[in-house]
Amino acid sequence: MLIALIVVIANALTAGRLILYQRRGARYRPAISLLAYLLMVFAFWQVVDMLIHHFPASMGQAGMSVVVAALVLRARGNVACIVRIVS
Repeated sequence: MLIALIVVIANALTAGRLILYQRRGARYRPAISLLAYLLMVFAFWQVVDMLIHHFPASMGQAGMSVVVAALVLRARGNVACIVRIVS
């Protein structure tokens, strides 16, 4: 039950931070916007799925959710900072 709660909280933080992101002069990139949208949708979807179906969560799922949430929160919702490719 604790692991499921960790998954729900981490994914809710991820989706919430992405929803509240404001560009403030940052460049618009369609591919990054699509990636951010998909991340937001799937994080929220996982929260709803866990709350409705109560299926058991694994340690791997909790770990991945916490890492993604930490990255999104550290980047203040700017997905481009997370996936920056240095050439």
